[in-house]
Amino acid sequence: LEEIIQEGESNQVEFKPALLYNFSTGKGGIGVKGIIAKAICAFLNSNGGFLIIGVTDKGEPQGLSFDFSLSEDKNEKDFFMLEFDQMLEHFLSFSIKSNVSGQFFQLNEKDIFVVTVTPSKRRPIFLKGQNGKEFYVRGEASSRQLTDIEELVNYCIEKWGLQ
Repeated sequence: LEEIIQEGESNQVEFKPALLYNFSTGKGGIGVKGIIAKAICAFLNSNGGFLIIGVTDKGEPQGLSFDFSLSEDKNEKDFFMLEFDQMLEHFLSFSIKSNVSGQFFQLNEKDIFVVTVTPSKRRPIFLKGQNGKEFYVRGEASSRQLTDIEELVNYCIEKWGLQ
């Protein structure tokens, strides 16, 4: 895990500081979850990868204490897992759960959460966005939305073929 983090972000590794904590407002936010969901969607439509939550963009482990602070009197890890599952269901579909798993790890005495995403083998996966369905793929170190219909169709044919 430390080696993966040291290598930095790539087409199969993404860092996010939190699952739901918004550092601008100091509160939980659905928008933060949306950013996480976009990365998962992109991994599903590309070659899979690891989304590491609790690590800054610079690769510095900060832990999940900001997310945990929103749990009130609930078990912090149970709260986090419930929020993670709700995010998947809200932005994607719970049917993708077989391609997405998460696990807590300790790094520098801080909890981090590593999401392992295996690519979708049979079909494209769409994000439920504010204005309808959105399609994301992974670039070299970012998630990219394909909006041009021809580009999207060509990508899907190349990736999954005609069924």
